[in-house]
Amino acid sequence: MTHPLPSWGPPLPPSPASPEDLEESTTVCFRKIYSGELQISDVIDMMKDFSTYEPGHIKHDFCQRMIQNLFDECRYFPRYPPEELALTGELLGSLIRHELVSSSNQWLAWRCVLEALKRPMRTKMFRFGIRALEQFLTKLPSCPLLCHHLTTIEHLTISFPTYVEYASGILRALPEELRHTMTIASDMLAAYEMPPAPELVEHSQDDSPPTQPPPPAE
Repeated sequence: MTHPLPSWGPPLPPSPASPEDLEESTTVCFRKIYSGELQISDVIDMMKDFSTYEPGHIKHDFCQRMIQNLFDECRYFPRYPPEELALTGELLGSLIRHELVSSSNQWLAWRCVLEALKRPMRTKMFRFGIRALEQFLTKLPSCPLLCHHLTTIEHLTISFPTYVEYASGILRALPEELRHTMTIASDMLAAYEMPPAPELVEHSQDDSPPTQPPPPAE
């Protein structure tokens, strides 16, 4: 007997579930995401709920398997079609934003985004990185080390200057000893005045990153 999910979700396997059963259920979930049957926001709401269950509960295990499968796929992202890759970026960024990635996997998630942003502009991997980053821009103040790495990507400064300036502003607001800290707790962060998050940059129809406007004519 399966455990029912909302009508838009995949069925959960019987509990206790075998690894094969969990794999099948998560595959169904990803398939619904990429077909458009599932919205990322619905998936995140589901996973936020499931993450509250104790380890060993079928819902908790399903949530963790979804996240692990995403990380296992990182090496294959360059092979994804552009549309699926964009959705994957939105999912990964949303998982980071809603703190659904465990502390042990946090650097792996950041590295996945950073490595994509280092790819040449107007490539599908760069767009993947931007799509992911835009989901958790408001979380950057708590991630000084990530901010530091963002400021070192030269072509990101050219194509999305407001995002890089935001990361730089966060670092300037922090004392020197905290600027390479991986994460800062919210209660400690409250002691510093952070810059406002930038508005999201409007992408062109083909989702290519914008370039800085030419200087005004003299």
